[in-house]
Amino acid sequence: MKSELNRALVESLNESSNQTFIENVKNTVFSLVSSAVESVSQKTPFVLPEKCVLIPVNEICTGAVTQLSEFSFFLGIENPQIEMNTKTVKNFWKFAWREFRASWRLGRKKYKKRRKENPQPAPQTIEKYQLSNFRHDLVLCIADMLSQTSLIYEYDRHFSIVGREDFGTNVKINIYVTAFDSLESTFKLYTARRNKFCDISFGSRYENLEYKQSACGTIFNDMIKIFNTLFCKRYNAVSNQILVESLLFNCPNVLFDGSDVFKTFVNVANYIRIAAPTSFASIANTENTVFQDKLVVSTGQQTEYSKIIRMLDEFKF
Repeated sequence: MKSELNRALVESLNESSNQTFIENVKNTVFSLVSSAVESVSQKTPFVLPEKCVLIPVNEICTGAVTQLSEFSFFLGIENPQIEMNTKTVKNFWKFAWREFRASWRLGRKKYKKRRKENPQPAPQTIEKYQLSNFRHDLVLCIADMLSQTSLIYEYDRHFSIVGREDFGTNVKINIYVTAFDSLESTFKLYTARRNKFCDISFGSRYENLEYKQSACGTIFNDMIKIFNTLFCKRYNAVSNQILVESLLFNCPNVLFDGSDVFKTFVNVANYIRIAAPTSFASIANTENTVFQDKLVVSTGQQTEYSKIIRMLDEFKF
């Protein structure tokens, strides 16, 4: 049996979030990170504030947050030295030869090695400045700026902040520290376990969002919010934002009625349900479909397109 999605419910979902609060959190994060980067730049010659880029990357870009939303940002720093220092250089043949010599010696007659009396400690060498050092320096600076009730956690690729007094109730901030290539507008997320950079480019996402918002008005962001809220309620998870934005971006502008939220929802929902899946271009790169965009689908994973269609089919409107 289908659940009824009437006008009153759709309009109430659209008014369920406080946009002023969302903007305040974003502004607080930008101010906090900017101050921290400025402070770190005074302690190391490798960090320049003008070479750092901070952008929101999930649903907070459009203010379409849900009960499960977190505030995620990418902080990119453009410095070839830091990027090269971060990736560990491993010489396979040198390592193999060392292992071979060690195993060969173990097979020979054992001998005692003369112990040195009062061995002198080896001189400490200066470590090269890496992304991990930059991330740790930022954590130390930001920790000094937060109130005593806030908590900050450092991970391999990002750090998280949870602070009721500094941000608000149930607000979690995630800041991913990456290398950045300004020529390609690409963020390079480093994974220590694989000793590899993963290139992430949002392409023309932000330009296309701006175009759609100017062409359709705030009703476009309202539709993203409603789709996100329904998805969160149905699957208890946050939907892939590039996918949701792409589906709505491909809807003709004439379907968006700024004076009627319910009518617009019915229009775009029906259009998405009946349109061919391959007809939806990615909002990040309109030359590719959503099924070809790495930001939507990756190796071993399926897109959430079928989940969204199934969700819309379950409602009666």
